[in-house]
Amino acid sequence: MTVKPHKIAQHYIDAGQDIQFYYTGTEQCLPGHSWGPGIKDHYKILYIHSGQGIYRTPRETHRLSAGQAFLLTPGELCFYQADETDPWNYSWVAFNGSQAEHYLRQGGFTHEHPVISCSRDAEIRACLNHLFDANQQPYSNPLRVASALYAFLSILLEPDVHEAALPQKQQIHNDYVRQGICYIQRHYTQPITIENMASALGLHRKYIAQLFKASTGLPPQQYLTRYRMEKACELLSQTALSIKEIAFSVGYADQLLFSRMFKKTTGYSPTDFRMTKTAGQESI
Repeated sequence: MTVKPHKIAQHYIDAGQDIQFYYTGTEQCLPGHSWGPGIKDHYKILYIHSGQGIYRTPRETHRLSAGQAFLLTPGELCFYQADETDPWNYSWVAFNGSQAEHYLRQGGFTHEHPVISCSRDAEIRACLNHLFDANQQPYSNPLRVASALYAFLSILLEPDVHEAALPQKQQIHNDYVRQGICYIQRHYTQPITIENMASALGLHRKYIAQLFKASTGLPPQQYLTRYRMEKACELLSQTALSIKEIAFSVGYADQLLFSRMFKKTTGYSPTDFRMTKTAGQESI
């Protein structure tokens, strides 16, 4: 089965959707074909069917080959290039949405780890073809397009897919980290501690901290703080809640502590952040 050659743009944009499809495509690249350095304002996953190439971010350079996928993150400067002697054949899907980052993180993609492996090439090709077909009518059915996109992401990001070849011990470690992330996402509104999370997982605090740092690049406490600040940014931008109410909503009973942590994380005070976002929206 082959992926139909295509590069298409979606006919509608709804920023409020969990996942919003933008475009998809496939290409047998010429030797040395490259993109960047540049940035995107949306997420884009490129899956390699055959061949080789490199993907470079500000942090590191990845040498990639068939069966691997790499993620372009909004606002992240990147560069990728096909090999000179064995250029890659890849497909891509671009999307955005309010839950895009959440789904990607659950599947193993993070800002620090933008590459995963997936051996289900035939199924991915089929999903890409379905996505292409669903978007061919002048007034494509949004549900068909969304269904095809979710199917693609579910196959690519299914945890046991890109971990099947890992040693059992590594799979267990990854499971612990995923459970820890889920715990944080479910309880960040409460005054939780890393000891709470470790106890809930039945693990020693130092052990889960080591696994978290190795997997996400952040200690659990920093991950929790960053997640809380991401949610606070959403509330500051999208609601009229007071700073005190937002602080309480993301797990801080002390408004001053919240404001201090927010500025340390974002570089803005909560009030300045809200004013900046409001001014930007009014100018559009």
